[in-house]
This record gives sequence, C-alpha cells and structure tokens, in this order.
Amino acid sequence: MIGAYTVGKKAVTFGYKRYGIPGAVASGGAALAGYLIVRRALKSSTSDGAVDSAINADGIQSAVEETGLSAVTEKETLDRVIDEEQIGTGFDMDDVQSSAEDETDEFADSTGGDDSSTGSS
Repeated sequence: MIGAYTVGKKAVTFGYKRYGIPGAVASGGAALAGYLIVRRALKSSTSDGAVDSAINADGIQSAVEETGLSAVTEKETLDRVIDEEQIGTGFDMDDVQSSAEDETDEFADSTGGDDSSTGSS
C-alpha cells in the first residue's frame, strides 16, 4: 500500500495534466483529504494504530476523482479501499463510515467548500 505523499503526488500530476494548475491543486487536495479522512476514521475505530497498510490509497484517489470527497463516506467505497485482513483487530464498518462522515463534514466546514467533484468546472 502507498502513503499520503504518494497519493497527493499522483493526484496533483493527474489534475495538472487534465486541468492545469487549478486542477492540480483541487485534485491533489481532494485526494489527500480523502485519504486522511479514511485513515483517521479507521484509526478511531480500531485499537491498532498502524492502519496505513490496510488502506488502498489508489482506490480512494479514484473514488474522489470520480464523485468528489463525499465518496469516502459511502459504504461501498470504504469496503473497497479497506483491507480488513491487514488490520488484525475487529472493527465496525458502520463506525468507520460514521467517523468518515463526521470528518468530511468538519473538513468541508473548515475549508468553506463543498464535496463536489474536482473535475467539474
């Protein structure tokens, strides 16, 4: 699995090639925020602090690019990007989803933005 730096870098490159500098900023920021939201939600729902290896960052990046930051609050996305076998301890996916929704709302409130797709102009 890959980390936050790689997710941000790949998303910035994608956004730049597609939409120029504004696209790089929007795409990179949204993908990185999505990854961090899922990581924080998963950490809060498990007793194990090492959850980075259980998160498929490429899957988060793809979901955020397709439907926006709200994708990280969908159960289907979370099921696809979290490898339960990597975590080792039991966790409740509903708790992760709830935490991700709270984190997404908090992020949107603090940035003054919405959760729309980075590709819309």
